[in-house]
Amino acid sequence: MKKAFWFHYNKPASQAAGCPILTVHYEGACHLVESIRCSAPIETRIRKMQPRCVMAGKGTVRIEGREAIIT
Repeated sequence: MKKAFWFHYNKPASQAAGCPILTVHYEGACHLVESIRCSAPIETRIRKMQPRCVMAGKGTVRIEGREAIIT
């Protein structure tokens, strides 16, 4: 069953890790990943609080190692 998800660049985590880190929000949890493979339709969403701009859609998120796979 498709559920809402959204993701964004995470600057504080990226600075701490020394490499780009993205945060994927899905089913009430946030997952820190290094890459995202997404085949679900996504669109930008402007928010009133931080992060101001995110990519969002509906699908199924699976975390494999440091990668999120979104279908």
